[in-house]
Amino acid sequence: MLAVAATTASMAQNPDALKQVMSAEKKSEATNVMKEQAATMTGEERAKAYNHIVDMAIDDNSKEQAKALTAKTPEDKANRQTKQYKAAYDAVKYAMECNVADNEPNEKGQVKPKFKKKNAARIVALRNDLINGGLWAYNNKDYANAKKWFGMFAESHSNDLFSESEVVVKENNYGQVSYYAALASYFDKDYKKADKYALLALESGDAEVKEDAIKLQLNAFQGRKDAGDVDQDYLIKKVKQVYKAYPDNEIAFGRYIGALQEGGKKEEADKELQKRLKANPNDPMANAYVAQAAQEAADYDKAIDAYSKVLVAQPDFMAVKYNLATCYRNKAIDLKNNNQPYKDLIDKAKALFQEVQASDPDEANFKTKYILSTIDEL
Repeated sequence: MLAVAATTASMAQNPDALKQVMSAEKKSEATNVMKEQAATMTGEERAKAYNHIVDMAIDDNSKEQAKALTAKTPEDKANRQTKQYKAAYDAVKYAMECNVADNEPNEKGQVKPKFKKKNAARIVALRNDLINGGLWAYNNKDYANAKKWFGMFAESHSNDLFSESEVVVKENNYGQVSYYAALASYFDKDYKKADKYALLALESGDAEVKEDAIKLQLNAFQGRKDAGDVDQDYLIKKVKQVYKAYPDNEIAFGRYIGALQEGGKKEEADKELQKRLKANPNDPMANAYVAQAAQEAADYDKAIDAYSKVLVAQPDFMAVKYNLATCYRNKAIDLKNNNQPYKDLIDKAKALFQEVQASDPDEANFKTKYILSTIDEL
């Protein structure tokens, strides 16, 4: 057994691959060697190789930064900055790879990391380049690189490499950068990473991005569903998780009810609505869904009552005002057809349609001009 173990250990070594990395003139040559041969190397060999790649990336970053400062044209400056940010990304990435290999047991079963403190100390400052690069890419609508650079900052925050770095542990912009990593991922139509980084933003506890991160995470779920990556049941499951985690978030609740209804789970949706209304009869989102269903069923009294409750909580909710006005108008038509008094409902409908029109004079969202031009004829 000992002979077999010794043979296996010797076969796992690949000093030639390490030599190729250490003698490589370009970082790309060294990384290609690691892509092809890392699996054949010991942890110690890989740690040395990755650490050397970190050296090369830091050197590239410094050179490109200097060249960007002396660039004579905007194009040359942009090109140098892109290379600078890419080098910073590589430095952080391979420093983390080095740390993984550096923490593997040696041939004696011992773990003796050699590079963690050194790399953590020299990589911290380069993480700022990930933010600068992310901002530059995002503002230029280069969402793929914005996702990449913001995302590396977000992921590296909790990496073991920086577990002893007070600078990283105490950084207060982690949640915001994570959110922008999610936003860039969403615009790049990478909905899985949008979900991943939105979750990191939420886990950061940053109150400033909480509501936006919840909405973005929900949009990411819907994006995956629309792209055919997941089915409706998956969407319901994930949206439910968000709603249960943030029960006071109206958007999460609304998306959950909407997902249930779209998935043909009407009874479950009604049950959730009634549960929420029992806890708060004036809940605006729950009443909005009740009102919408009642309006579609031509139960105008129920719809009017529910829409009115929504407006008590959210008086400037124009979509609800438009729907409420429509219910008043439709109920008035029904009363007129049955020879019953209806003019007071027309007056209420007209007043609401006028408010909506004043908020949307160009009819970008609501068609009110024709309705108002004919409403007095009723």
